[in-house]
Amino acid sequence: MSECNHDCGNCSANCGERTAPQSFLIEPNAHSSIKKVIGIVSGKGGVGKSSVTSLLACEMNRLGYRVGIIDADITGPSIPNMFNLHTRAYGTEDGILPVQTATGIEVMSMNLLLEREVESVIYRGPVIANIVKQFYSDVIWEDIDYLFVDMPPGTGDVPLTVFQSYPLDGIIIVSTPQQLVSMIVSKACNMAEKMNVPVLGIVENMSYVRCPDCGKRLDLFKDSHVEDVASEYGLSVLAKMPLMSEVMEAADKGEIEKVEVNYLSDAVRELEALLEYHEEKEIIAIPVEADGATINAHFGHTEYFRVYTISNNELATVKLVPNSAEHHKIATFLKSIGVDTIIAGSVGEGNLEDIEGCAMNLYRGVSGNADAALRAYVLGDLVDDVTCVCDHSDDSCCCGGHDSGCGCGTDDEGGCGGCCGCH
Repeated sequence: MSECNHDCGNCSANCGERTAPQSFLIEPNAHSSIKKVIGIVSGKGGVGKSSVTSLLACEMNRLGYRVGIIDADITGPSIPNMFNLHTRAYGTEDGILPVQTATGIEVMSMNLLLEREVESVIYRGPVIANIVKQFYSDVIWEDIDYLFVDMPPGTGDVPLTVFQSYPLDGIIIVSTPQQLVSMIVSKACNMAEKMNVPVLGIVENMSYVRCPDCGKRLDLFKDSHVEDVASEYGLSVLAKMPLMSEVMEAADKGEIEKVEVNYLSDAVRELEALLEYHEEKEIIAIPVEADGATINAHFGHTEYFRVYTISNNELATVKLVPNSAEHHKIATFLKSIGVDTIIAGSVGEGNLEDIEGCAMNLYRGVSGNADAALRAYVLGDLVDDVTCVCDHSDDSCCCGGHDSGCGCGTDDEGGCGGCCGCH
């Protein structure tokens, strides 16, 4: 085994040197604003996952929400055809622009990047996974309330990439009444549990048909097992959708936006409740040392953040998140994981501009224990010390970044009268 370079972020070995959980989350484009990311998954193909994705997007769009769709099925994209999108996406120096549908839904798919729609995409897994990442990081998703991700079936490379790299707020599993599919739903639930991603519920597609003459319900399959699976995992059955010829015809013609269904009302309410929950909670990030508890005086050099989620005025979660961003992209990284407020020692001018650009609250001049700082913030005892701006280009640094003469009271004996106490 080669000598360890202590760079856990670029190493897959599970050794004793790994001191903290590694985050694989990627940052969105600097010009993106995404409130909720919802994955639409299935254990096998042919269950109507793309149709459910499209219908959900259309329903949320009709309610006035800004909606986007990532077609993550790189080798078998179908979303553009459902929306009659046959133009190529283009980009600017800021990023790739998604293509808009007739009603304003923003879409990114591999078919929108190919010279010819019928051209085969013959790539190996790692290349496909990188394309899926770029659909989130390089595309400008502007003012999106719900970003739906239509995943390929199974639990392979692409679903794993989305689960690890996208900040998923939840997934919806699409199934059919077959017993075999119910087993595959269980696999999808187990994957979500292992990846710590909440399952919002199950949609059973092709549940039945209506006789066009008498309107009688006809079950295509002998028994439905979706209720059993949902009960086993404590999930809701969000919809039991019939097999509808009008949906298939509209999808083939690129007119999916003209179809209105009332079978997804529970799923829509679940998504709206999820967005309301986002607005009622606050996420606070504090840069900490390797011990995970002591505030790091250097915001721009911290390796970890202690991230707190406060919901309904109560502390909901606390977790240690590795800083996977470059020095001047930290604010964008924190924004991508939902951070609203930053508590820190001192912050450099570059990071300060980025924090202001991301519209996050900031409290500087704080040192000591991170949990104690959070309590002070909740009690309203924190005040932002605007003098704590780190500028290592001269001797005015208040964070103690220089050995002496930093302008905050440091003497040759190592004592410091500055705001961060890092000497």
